[in-house]
Amino acid sequence: MVFRRTTAGSIQTTENGVDTDTNLDGLTGLPDRWQLEQWVTTNLDRCRRTGDRFGMFLVSVANLSEINNGYGSAVGDEVLQAIAESLSTSVGARGSVARYLGSEFAVIWPGLFGADEARRVANDLVSMLPLQVTFENFVVPVHVAVAGLLSDHDTNERRLLVDVEAALAEARLQKSGHVVIRDETYSAQRQPEVLAVRLQRAFENDEFQLYFQPIVSLTGGTLVGFEAVLRWLAPDAGPSGAELISPGVFLEALRASPIVVPLHAWVLRETLRHVSLWNRRLNLPSLFGATNLDPTFVRDSRFVEVVMSAVNELGVRPSQVLLDVNGDSAGPEINLLWPALQILKAEGVGIALEDFGIGFGSPDLLRRCRFDVIRLPRVLVGGLGLADEDRVIVGNLIRMAHDLGCAVIAEGVETKEQAEMLSKLGCDLAQGFLFARPAPANEVDRDLDHYVQIAKSIGAKDKQRPSVSDGPRY
Repeated sequence: MVFRRTTAGSIQTTENGVDTDTNLDGLTGLPDRWQLEQWVTTNLDRCRRTGDRFGMFLVSVANLSEINNGYGSAVGDEVLQAIAESLSTSVGARGSVARYLGSEFAVIWPGLFGADEARRVANDLVSMLPLQVTFENFVVPVHVAVAGLLSDHDTNERRLLVDVEAALAEARLQKSGHVVIRDETYSAQRQPEVLAVRLQRAFENDEFQLYFQPIVSLTGGTLVGFEAVLRWLAPDAGPSGAELISPGVFLEALRASPIVVPLHAWVLRETLRHVSLWNRRLNLPSLFGATNLDPTFVRDSRFVEVVMSAVNELGVRPSQVLLDVNGDSAGPEINLLWPALQILKAEGVGIALEDFGIGFGSPDLLRRCRFDVIRLPRVLVGGLGLADEDRVIVGNLIRMAHDLGCAVIAEGVETKEQAEMLSKLGCDLAQGFLFARPAPANEVDRDLDHYVQIAKSIGAKDKQRPSVSDGPRY
């Protein structure tokens, strides 16, 4: 499938010489993420049938937030359009280009069979991208990060996207180079049969770490909580040795591992321990900690006891605990999981639904279960300011949640424009790179007062709105 730019600047699909309609991104004219996912599915099917592999690349404008804040969103849009034009020209008929999300673009490149080839493609892409964009009287520097992943016949769409997003996160953190390529060796080390025993050893060797991202009130301008995200610092995982791995890569193996309950218990205790310390330091008695729940843990007979034991041992109130249930993983079996979650809810523990509005995180779950909080996913928040349809969808989801008595947390907030729009739409809480990236506890200790100041600067201008500075409405 080849894409060509029309005289109007939009993209049309040419397949067997016939132009067909496709979903287009309103800003750049490129195919959107929905179209990209169709490409990934098609290419993975071909990979399994024939063994032909392809490269999946993500290209990010790493300093887009700084550009938007310093020059204005119109300049940021100009930068994104310039990147889209350069990628379309560079890739040509050899691959496919799409707008992935926010500051990110995706490239599918068929016929790659090794990491060296993938790295050459990534370096070629970087060399073709503009180092600066001129807008009126401004010369705006552009910093890009590129990540690439080679397909494998054993992988699936979700794992492919999780792996390449993790690679991009690593590329964005690099001081120079900004190119990260992962090959088949990296993927092979993450197969469940390889990981099962390795995870147990990792737990015994204290290789797991918690990173914390602040959650702020858009109405009260206060710091209200932290989400704890699990990371595995595996000393032998990457091609160059130690590598920080996100749960999406090892979650399948973890579910079959004997450490699934002990690891969840450790995550909860560590989260509450740190939140309790930060609570006392800031004199914010309602500061809460949020952690993710895997259905395997919820189904375990020890689940309720483990959670309440952690609450009692750390001396926090149940309302300072927010347990996140992923709609995609828990949705199909929510009827089996909800009785245990309801016991904790009755004790005052907050239960949140992740990825609301996509996949299994549908409004139907709110009809069947009384969640306290819903989380708007990054994929929905990232479209705010780009298309009016996204604003309408997000606004309706927020109103629906409020009508059902749920508080709303927006994830993946990267720009002030998104935060202001969310505030006007009535969103209660937010987290994302605009406020801070996930960081280890020692860095949070160092920057705690800075987080408080950032929250104050983001607070809603409309003081008539009710404040949720005391945390979500459990």
